[in-house]
Amino acid sequence: MPLKHAKTKKWTYILAVLFTLHTVSTIGLMYNQDYFMYGIDLGIVVLFAILIYKMLIVKDSYAINLEQEILNHKETYAELEANRIKLQNIFDSIDVAIWSHNLKTNKLLITSGIEKLYGYPLQAFYDDSELWKKVIHPDDDEIIIKRGIAIQNGQITTSEYRIMKPNGEIRWIQDRGIPFLDANNELIDFNSILIDITERKRAEITIEHMAYYDELTGLPNRNGFMQTIEKQLKEADLQDQNLALMYVDLDRFNVLNDTLGHSFGDLLLQKVAELLKVTVGFYGTVFRRSGDEFLILLTFKEISEIKQKAEQIIQAFTKPFKLSGQEVFTTPSIGISIYPENGSDSETLLKRADSALYLAKEKGRNTYQFFTEQRDGKMERRLTLEHGLRRALTNNEFFLVYQPLVHIGNKKILGVEALLRWNKEDEGMISPAEFIPIAEETGMILPIGEWVLREACLQGLSWHEQGFSDLLISVNISVRQLLEESFIERVESILSETEFPPTSLELEITESTTMQNMEEALPILNALRAKGIRISVDDFGTGYSSLTYLRHLPVDTLKIDKMFIDDILTDSKAGAIVKTIIDMGHNLDFYVIAEGIETGEQINFLVEQGCIYGQGYHLYKPLHADELQRQLHKNVVMT
Repeated sequence: MPLKHAKTKKWTYILAVLFTLHTVSTIGLMYNQDYFMYGIDLGIVVLFAILIYKMLIVKDSYAINLEQEILNHKETYAELEANRIKLQNIFDSIDVAIWSHNLKTNKLLITSGIEKLYGYPLQAFYDDSELWKKVIHPDDDEIIIKRGIAIQNGQITTSEYRIMKPNGEIRWIQDRGIPFLDANNELIDFNSILIDITERKRAEITIEHMAYYDELTGLPNRNGFMQTIEKQLKEADLQDQNLALMYVDLDRFNVLNDTLGHSFGDLLLQKVAELLKVTVGFYGTVFRRSGDEFLILLTFKEISEIKQKAEQIIQAFTKPFKLSGQEVFTTPSIGISIYPENGSDSETLLKRADSALYLAKEKGRNTYQFFTEQRDGKMERRLTLEHGLRRALTNNEFFLVYQPLVHIGNKKILGVEALLRWNKEDEGMISPAEFIPIAEETGMILPIGEWVLREACLQGLSWHEQGFSDLLISVNISVRQLLEESFIERVESILSETEFPPTSLELEITESTTMQNMEEALPILNALRAKGIRISVDDFGTGYSSLTYLRHLPVDTLKIDKMFIDDILTDSKAGAIVKTIIDMGHNLDFYVIAEGIETGEQINFLVEQGCIYGQGYHLYKPLHADELQRQLHKNVVMT
């Protein structure tokens, strides 16, 4: 446009010059009428006509360009309007609002998205510019105060707070405030972008709950415990308080879980969690560490308070838990460590409470014990063995030895008992009396027991293939294995895999633990016996078996416990008990085997009482497979 105006101005100047020349030539003709002057005047007229023509063309071109430019402006405006509408639709469709406030002119601009976020009409915010602040949750007022200070200082700040909508619903808002200050650092303009982040907050709360709370019981979990104890240790130092940590473990829970099923086990854990919360009350916090293990943190003034609370917990477990109409009993063992006497950090306190817990179990369970320094070494030893057990199978540290079962009269080997041994890589042989209880408590007995059964069956098959087809292989089974849901299937699978005949396998169960779970064990034993597998009751006489149960048990063999055999020559009562067991076993058509025979005099006594089967070091010590094979060739008639 400026260029076109410049051209028009140029033609005007030319026109003025020509008009001036024409006027001068006309005046000249008035005084001198010759052909030269006529020629000049005519030329000027022609140039004037040409100039007029050119101006008309330029004018038309200018009109056309102006029309095009107006059209372009209209198209640009239409495009801008379409973009504005599109942007408005986007703002209206998402949970976002924009708030812009010019403090100098007091001009306020709010997008319609605020209606969806806050639940109030747009006009309400124009009528009351403080409405957004009035609906903020009272618990978040501190956030708004800090936000206001930052804004006044010109800091871009992002805040998250809750608002209450008119219907009572609480929503989370993310508010990003962008302030503008003048040269005097005075706030003159302020913009804010508001977003509904309620769903994100709910997801964060869910994730945090999963991270710090146990899904089954709703109690704080191990992460929650670590977070809480670190906080309470600092508070205890500041307030000069004492802190107690109770480590609670349910006695025989694994047996109950395997017997009743995991769903019942979960129900029991939920009931126990609720009972502990009610019993502890406001005096402490209950956590679920893992499995059937719980932790309790309590502050106290006198140690008697902790003793009283431990006794209350034990007393609370005397009543049965009702699970789907069934009454179930369980008892707690409790280990206690004290801060700061037993440790200055959470890891030490937890370790020493665990040590005290195992002392409580050694004391007969269903009791509590405080940590003592004397227990620390024993706990270290136990943890070392537990850690080693978890690697022993992978490292091939286990092996089997076989102790013969002998006919006392002719010294012939009728069968062998497979005995587990552990050659720990960093310290050598470990006594079974030391590691078997740990394996049972930790559940490691399940994979270990399965390995023992498979190895014994493979070795038994090898001996059968060499001609000793009547040789009986006896394997010890813990009650934990027996009551596992899939135990029968596991036994069948191993027999099928090794091709070892069921009639040549004898499973030994201990009297004491089996009698405590007779109702659950009886159908399993019957199913095993129906498959041709022999059943033997080990350590008989120590569990005070009910004769009614014994009469119905699908048992083939009773093994008299070594503790009675040891004293049969010096204690008349022990001799009488052994004679009674032998007579009872024969009357019930059981084979009776005396365990732990160490002298010829013991053999003579047993033979006199009618016991013709025995096992012990006086007859044979436990032998490696190759050593036993040589003995088999010496005294067993091959078939």
